[in-house]
Amino acid sequence: MRTSGQDERNQEAADGAVPARARKIRASPRGDARRREILAAATRMFSERGFDGATYSELAEAVGISQAGLLHHFPTKRDLLLAVLRDRDQRNEVDGRRRQAAGEDFLTAFVDILRENEANPVLVQLFGLLSAESIREDHPAHEYFVTRYQQLVELATDALRDTVDEDALPEGATTETVARWVIGAADGLRLQWLLDPTAMARADALALLIEALRPYFKDADRES
Repeated sequence: MRTSGQDERNQEAADGAVPARARKIRASPRGDARRREILAAATRMFSERGFDGATYSELAEAVGISQAGLLHHFPTKRDLLLAVLRDRDQRNEVDGRRRQAAGEDFLTAFVDILRENEANPVLVQLFGLLSAESIREDHPAHEYFVTRYQQLVELATDALRDTVDEDALPEGATTETVARWVIGAADGLRLQWLLDPTAMARADALALLIEALRPYFKDADRES
């Protein structure tokens, strides 16, 4: 039987989110509104140009404030980048909690969240571009993405333990292997979808892959 704690861990994996380690300090409503404007502008610019291509002067101009005003909210461009990434994660977290309350299982929630994300191509492109850039060890989001994927694999593996029948898997494969298949497929399909959105529906393609994995699930119908 699943515990409430495991439900929460499962949903975090479905959200594709790393628990936030830093909470923003409460500001005035006006300050909060300005911060949201900055995050929206930075999201668009980072998704189009990446981290190195977006300058603080252009970001300030896009929001209609001075660079000093931008620095007041985010002292460095790295701070702004990490705030943008965490903002995206928090959006998925809210969606994931709603799905958890509705009783969705991990894989269904994972696919449905991808489908909802496709409605906002800017966010999808943001994550695709920045995660690729962060392969460089000197990239300001490198540790963020390393930690995020480590935790995502761990959370997804935990979420799938009651679903995957390891005895039915090919030799050498484990529940963690299946978790990595699903996460890796979602990432690869994201790249293909960004290059040509008309080629396929990413969420539908991933759902078909999960259907192909059903023989390895504990509830699979097998011939005796």
